[in-house]
Amino acid sequence: MNPQLMLLLEIQDLHLQRAALLEEPGLTQMEAADFHIDPEAAAAALKERIEDLKSQLAPPVRQRCERGLPSLGRMLVPVIGGVCYGCFVSIPTARSEEMNQELRACENCGRFIYVLP
Repeated sequence: MNPQLMLLLEIQDLHLQRAALLEEPGLTQMEAADFHIDPEAAAAALKERIEDLKSQLAPPVRQRCERGLPSLGRMLVPVIGGVCYGCFVSIPTARSEEMNQELRACENCGRFIYVLP
């Protein structure tokens, strides 16, 4: 798989974890009480790691990531059975093995895509 795709997957996962940590009402109390974790410190550490990973992206990919992530939520989605799981539009996957070697975006929704068999 393309190294940039791998970075985007990790960034997206950390971003979603951070959002859940900060936005789910009962989660912050549980983290603090049961696991003795300071949610604010954990969120700050996740943000720092996200920024570190973003710095490893190619400049055009990083710009697109920074523009898309806040508004799209999930900026990297799978294509399963020829369907983009960001907008549910059919995507031709005749060369699915090659698609994961290159960084591609859905022509309809603009999200980065990768193909699952």
